[in-house]
Amino acid sequence: MVSYGNHDMEAWYSPNGYGGEEARWTLPDNGPDAKNLPGVYSFVHGNTAVISLDPNDISFEIPANLGISGGTQTKWFEAQLKKFRACDDIDFIVVFFHHCAYCTSTAHASEGGVRQEWVPLFEKYQVDLVINGHNHQYERTDVIKAGAVTKKLPIGGTAYPETEGVVYVTAGAAGRSLYAFSAPDSYEGHEHEVDSVTSFINTKDGKVNETVTWSRVRYLNYSFLRVDVTPAPKGRQTTLTVSGIAETGDRIDHFTVSRTAK
Repeated sequence: MVSYGNHDMEAWYSPNGYGGEEARWTLPDNGPDAKNLPGVYSFVHGNTAVISLDPNDISFEIPANLGISGGTQTKWFEAQLKKFRACDDIDFIVVFFHHCAYCTSTAHASEGGVRQEWVPLFEKYQVDLVINGHNHQYERTDVIKAGAVTKKLPIGGTAYPETEGVVYVTAGAAGRSLYAFSAPDSYEGHEHEVDSVTSFINTKDGKVNETVTWSRVRYLNYSFLRVDVTPAPKGRQTTLTVSGIAETGDRIDHFTVSRTAK
């Protein structure tokens, strides 16, 4: 399943830029606006709901499609979150999209539009995992709520979204040229913890520098993300295990998200 980003806006194919992608993919048409947002949809697999969003609609950094939904995407997104949280057979909610909510890449770093529009909803509805691309590297945060670290999440640690906050993963090192970090790499077997990292966020007024403490794992080489869910009986702990896997097959990161099964 795919999610559309800035490189998928190809204006010569269609007014919204997505004609080329629509010729390649047949995606669920249960989103809020199939004409302008064909890459926005949701589906359920086992006890996990997955939501694909289109951050081109809210991106300050690359504003070609800024505001294309007229706000309907965010309204639809909240309705989906509310629905899935109320479902008796859905425990986890995973959201994936292109532009990063939290990343310290020296190329694109973090998107202020995402933090403004969607991060409050991630926290309100206790989203279990947010996966982004855009920056060509692997980075994983601590547990975050209201812009601050609520809990350090070391490699092998466990997050409890019902009480603690949200974990964000940038999994953008799938094959294109790699970017860079301002801080040293720090990954499984090669931890290099730092107190803070200098970065920036893209806002409506341009780039704004920030110094962050939430950058936990950084790996600058080709990799992908694996997510395994283990269901559990009602009242027991069900788990979502996330692993960063290098091109070599070596594991560069792993952590668990746990919540009480419905």
